[in-house]
Amino acid sequence: MKHILMVDDVTTNLKVAAEVLQPYYQLSMAKSGKQALQFLKKNHPDLILLDIKMPEMDGYETMGEIKLNPKTANIPIIFLTADTEHASEIRGLQMGALDFITKPFEAEVMLGRIEKVLQMEEMRKSLLNTAKKDLLTDLWNRDYVEQAINDYLKSSQESGAAILLDLDGFSTIKSTMGNSVADGVVIRFSEELKRLALRDSLLGRTGLDEFLLFLYTRLSETEIRSLCDEIKEFAMRETNLAKGGEEPMTLSIAVVYFPEGGQDFETLYQNLQKAMYHVKVSGKNAIHFYQTRV
Repeated sequence: MKHILMVDDVTTNLKVAAEVLQPYYQLSMAKSGKQALQFLKKNHPDLILLDIKMPEMDGYETMGEIKLNPKTANIPIIFLTADTEHASEIRGLQMGALDFITKPFEAEVMLGRIEKVLQMEEMRKSLLNTAKKDLLTDLWNRDYVEQAINDYLKSSQESGAAILLDLDGFSTIKSTMGNSVADGVVIRFSEELKRLALRDSLLGRTGLDEFLLFLYTRLSETEIRSLCDEIKEFAMRETNLAKGGEEPMTLSIAVVYFPEGGQDFETLYQNLQKAMYHVKVSGKNAIHFYQTRV
C-alpha cells in the first residue's frame, strides 16, 4: 500500500481527505510545514499532499526545504489549494510540484490525480533503474556500483569488505561455445549470487565475467571464506549446468577490507585487481585477501 503524507493546518480538511484516501492508501498527517519536515526525518512517503496557505511556513517554503534535502528531494508533491489564481499554479509547477488538487475536495478528482502522479513516479523509477542495471542479469551495472560505493564511503565511517568474483575461463567459453551459452552461464551464476548475497550488501556486474559484492558490515576472514565457499559450491554448480561439457568452470575470488584497503572505489578496485592477479598466477580457483602491509 502506497504511503501518503498530507500537510494541512485545517483539521476539517484532514478529516475529509482521510475519508477519501484511507481505504486505498496508508495516510499520515501533519498540521504544519515544520511538523512535516520533522516527520520526513524518519519517514519516506511515496507522495506528499501539501497545502499552500499555512501559517508560519507556507507550502512554498515547506516544499523548498523538502527539495533541498537529497533524501526527500525526489518525493512527488501535489499542492492543495483553494486559490484559483493561475499565478499560484505556475509558481508551484516551477518549483517542482506535479499537480494541484483544489479544495473543497472532490473524491473522484482527488483519487484520479493522486493515481496519475503515483503512476508517473513508478515510470520515473523504472526508467532510472533501467539506466543503472545490467540488462542481461538485472544486477547493478559498473557505473552505478562505482557511484554507490563512492557515495557510501564519503558519508560513512563504518568498515566492511569488497569481494571480487571472476569466472575462470569465461573468454574460452564465449569463443568456443558461442554467446548464447556464455550468456546462460552469466545468468545462472547471477541468479545464484542474488540468492546467496547477504541482505546488507550491494551486488553488481562490473565486467563480462566479473562481479562485485560490497559488504556494508565487517565480517571476519573466516565468515567471508564461508560465504565464498557457498558461492563456489552452489553458484558454480548452477553455472556449470548452464555451461555443460566435461571440464567444470571454476571461480577466482579477491577480497579487500575497507577503509584500510581504500576509501574510494578506484583504490578498492585497484587493490582487488592486485589480489585477483595473485589468485590467477597461483592457479586460479581460490580466494586471496589483499594485504595492506607488505
